[in-house]
Amino acid sequence: MDNEETRTSPCKVLGIIFLIILILSTAFVVLVHIAFKNENVTPSVGGYSLYLIHDDYMSPKIKKNSLIFATNGKPSQKDKGKVVIADDVSGKNGTTYGTTAMRFVDLVNEDNELYYELKFDNSEDSTMVKGNKIVGIANYQFELIGKIIVLSNSTLGYVIFIGIPAILMIIFLALGKHSKTKQLAAVERRHERHQADTENTEEDLQSSFDDFVNEREKLHNIHQESVPDQSSDVKDSEILNEPLIEEGVNKDDLVEMKQDLTKPTNSAIEELMKILEEENAKLKELELPKAEKAVQEAQDRHEKTVGDTVNETKTPGDKTE
Repeated sequence: MDNEETRTSPCKVLGIIFLIILILSTAFVVLVHIAFKNENVTPSVGGYSLYLIHDDYMSPKIKKNSLIFATNGKPSQKDKGKVVIADDVSGKNGTTYGTTAMRFVDLVNEDNELYYELKFDNSEDSTMVKGNKIVGIANYQFELIGKIIVLSNSTLGYVIFIGIPAILMIIFLALGKHSKTKQLAAVERRHERHQADTENTEEDLQSSFDDFVNEREKLHNIHQESVPDQSSDVKDSEILNEPLIEEGVNKDDLVEMKQDLTKPTNSAIEELMKILEEENAKLKELELPKAEKAVQEAQDRHEKTVGDTVNETKTPGDKTE
């Protein structure tokens, strides 16, 4: 049986998606909390300072909870009328505003020192601040992003950004695990059925094999019973038993039956002996010339050896008469 891979359930996929959402939203909430936990802090990113409006002093042009992007630097005369972000701002009536957004009205020189006159849009209160208190010139405002930041720093924001994704993640992962358990159980049941079918098939094969063996033994026994014993040691008394004689069978007829049964065997033996004799005769005919040739070669070698020996025994002074 081929291995079956369990498919990933949709619930498990959704659980993983909500896990990723939970990680990202948690990271977002932590970063926002660190960056904007203090109202008088203006985090700087890439030459811009971020400031979250916490009041309505600049409404309706700049609403409460809007996010301000301010270019770092000090305004000049040509920047009159623009909104700037300033630190440690205090009004003429003694009110302390801290870090806030105000409109740049004029540049004033008092006692050889430059001051920036700032004013709220919906208030008559104005103030004079030094240049080192100016953070930057506001260029962009994002109302929706500011509201999201404010929401993420609240209890309701923790529930929305962290609690809900966490609960959904747990639910879908639990459902995915349950679905996977059901798939594994189904695969296990199919495996058990396959094993049962395999065992039944093996039992059927074994039964068929046993039947085949039994049938073969039966045929062998029948064949043994039908073929007479060809051994030369069998005596006439083993064939001519008393029960046959008692049934009225003649002993001479039994002897004749035995001889008739052994005739085919004797004929086969005679035929085999004839074939062997013919093969031996052929072998002799083939081997005789070879033997004669070998004897002749042996005689030639002997004569050559004797001649060489006689030549070696002669001296240089001997002559032939």
